[in-house]
Amino acid sequence: MVSKTVSQFVVSPQQMQLDLKMVAADIWGTQAHVLMLQRTKIISQKCAADILQALAEIARMHGAGEFRIDPARGAQLTLEKEIVERAGERSGLSAHTARSRNDQVMVTELLFLREEVCGLAKQLEKTLRQLLVLAEEHVEWVMPGYTHMQPGKPTTVAHWALGYFGGLLRVHEALTGILDRYDFSPLGAVESFGTSWPIDREYVASLLGFSEVWEIPLDAISHRGFFQYELLQALSLGGIELSKIATDTLQYATFEYGFLELGNSVAQRLHPITGSSVMAQKKNPDALELLRASGNQIAGSLVAGFELLSGLPSGYNRDSRELKEYVELGSRKFLSGLEVLFEVLSTVTFRRERMEELVRANYSLTTDIADYVSQESGLPYRLVYKIVGKAVDELMEKGLSLEKLRLDRLEHFAAEHDVSLSLQEDSLKAVLRPKEALARRVHRGGAAPESTRASLKRLEARLAAAEEKRKGFLERIAEARERTSREIAQVLGRREGEDS
Repeated sequence: MVSKTVSQFVVSPQQMQLDLKMVAADIWGTQAHVLMLQRTKIISQKCAADILQALAEIARMHGAGEFRIDPARGAQLTLEKEIVERAGERSGLSAHTARSRNDQVMVTELLFLREEVCGLAKQLEKTLRQLLVLAEEHVEWVMPGYTHMQPGKPTTVAHWALGYFGGLLRVHEALTGILDRYDFSPLGAVESFGTSWPIDREYVASLLGFSEVWEIPLDAISHRGFFQYELLQALSLGGIELSKIATDTLQYATFEYGFLELGNSVAQRLHPITGSSVMAQKKNPDALELLRASGNQIAGSLVAGFELLSGLPSGYNRDSRELKEYVELGSRKFLSGLEVLFEVLSTVTFRRERMEELVRANYSLTTDIADYVSQESGLPYRLVYKIVGKAVDELMEKGLSLEKLRLDRLEHFAAEHDVSLSLQEDSLKAVLRPKEALARRVHRGGAAPESTRASLKRLEARLAAAEEKRKGFLERIAEARERTSREIAQVLGRREGEDS
């Protein structure tokens, strides 16, 4: 007899907790399988009706929170025990005909995770919408831009927000892409090698809302965990985005940067959690610090999943069940991170004057000036880069701001290269005004207000298309559930007719 220690290791409390969440999916998969067995005359109509009635009772019990997984049996055999107790042995033991726990587990996980992915995508849409709102409200708000953590060129709050919008939208597209790539029903693959029973795999696939059958049984069962692994890949990309935006926001909220202030619902002075216990002036951004850590945790699960799957032979291996725990961690961290980010974005206050003050003080308009000089003079940009660079160097050494740049000093350094600029002082001063410099970036995706607003429309259309795709998956799942319910009702109705 297998020892209790081994049993509890194989059917662990953590696994039972996760499997309990999937019982509804397991019931649906079993209903579809039984309907197919009856349709193909593998089992009788009465036998099917007995099982389907038992499953309906189990579903009610699970919905009421009364279903418990027997640790000595595991989720699938507990379900079978409950079916037999209600349907009787002769009918109940037929539910597992032409099926293995292998394809049963795999279809259960796919059914469950399809909707989990749609839930993640929906929350992501909410956060993406808030980034669009933030961008729309700050189209003309000048903001310092950085490369190598040094002032680079000025940008806008809108562009900063849309930079993260693009990354998170690609995460959304990755999530729905997984649903496309694994839109195949594994039922009928059995243990890994198919069956001699005359099953109808296409019928089962349609009942469960899959677009196709997973063609080769060995391919299906050997790739348990790959959906989960690809989900972790997408979540890891999302975790990176969450970590990056948290890092930016943490910096920008410091006294020294002073670009923004977090809302009190995110960080509050004299609060038992976000306030310091000894420094009363502090407003600790604890939530952002934990958000920054989320990318590492999700990526750790991804690496663990790769190491696990890459060492397995073909066919079914119990190791792959561990992906459930990795995915649960990754999904939980990503979902809670999105919720926190939404709160941050919807309550943050940017400081317009402070950001423009820094743009004027940090010499980051140097490139805009060089662009202007090259455009007006017709001189090669890299030559102008040297001329403007020397003039700016001179200002920095003297501790003077870029607004003190004068045309005669540019002409002086141009003469060192035997060229003349022939520019207007007033035009040069215009470029030294941050908003006017940004207004010159009129190309697609540029920071000029009209270009930014055009980008907003295009990005909003992409988000709307992504939302429709996610809704399409959910509608197909809902239609499949309704069809399964109708066909169950027909089988049960025929039994009632026979009984009467």
